[in-house]
Amino acid sequence: MKQIAFAMYLISAVVVFALNGCGGGGGGSGTPTVSGVAASGAPMSGTVFMKDSANNPEMSTTINAQSGAFSFNVSGKTAPYMLRAGTLYSMSSGPGTANINPLSHLMVADAAGFANMSSMNAFYNNPNGTQMGTISGNIGTARQHMQQKMAPLLSAYGVANVDPITGSITIGLGLDRMFDDVKMTIDAGGNVSMMYVNGTSVYTGSMASMSSGTMMAGNIVTPATTPTASGITITPSVAKMQINGPTQQFTANISVTWSVITPNGGTITPGGLYTGPARQGMFLVKATSTVDPTKSSTAIVLMGSGGMMM
Repeated sequence: MKQIAFAMYLISAVVVFALNGCGGGGGGSGTPTVSGVAASGAPMSGTVFMKDSANNPEMSTTINAQSGAFSFNVSGKTAPYMLRAGTLYSMSSGPGTANINPLSHLMVADAAGFANMSSMNAFYNNPNGTQMGTISGNIGTARQHMQQKMAPLLSAYGVANVDPITGSITIGLGLDRMFDDVKMTIDAGGNVSMMYVNGTSVYTGSMASMSSGTMMAGNIVTPATTPTASGITITPSVAKMQINGPTQQFTANISVTWSVITPNGGTITPGGLYTGPARQGMFLVKATSTVDPTKSSTAIVLMGSGGMMM
């Protein structure tokens, strides 16, 4: 019996060793990684930045322009991590998946109680490890707040149970399709508006608390199997600007009337020359066909300061 017990012990030890040798979360060959997709209705481009909770030097990596994919090797870094891609933030409790999109941004803001973009940026620039851990611990509750408040919109796109941060994101489908149809703006006071590209509102609230926001369920429509193309292409589709910086020229492929959807979100001339407000924010510019006013398209303006987008 002793021999049998000893043999079973050896087998157990080998199994434990083999499992441990496989490495944990987010990376092959035992390399810990934080990876995901950065998208807001289309793959984001440029760079993803990341800070760890020990406030080590900021890391950066290039986004795959076709898929929105990115990945960080977090060997030697201290979890949790805060990620930023242009205007949007996300959070990771450790190695694994951390997508960046409008809802990941709202979840982080809700978990931390950030009142506006200025306070969110200030924290990212000089993170506190203890507070970073608290925010990470609150993400689960923020996810519940988001899923409860936005249930009508999420259900319309078949993503009621998808986690915007750790879930699977496919460009053009599900959650990303929703981001393509429904755009988000944030003003200087941290007031969030989500609306269809034609300007119809579906949600308003404070970025610090999704639970206190208002969902206009009656305005939500079931997306068609195939998106209806407006025939309007705006260039650029995403403009990155700095406060008190140069103006931005927008153009369209057909004759359009220009407007700024976001309240106090800047001004635009009949010729498409946009002047941003003197504050950080995420604003929407709209181009409406002069021939068929039912056709429109929008472009996003990311207004930052001090060299930092939003």
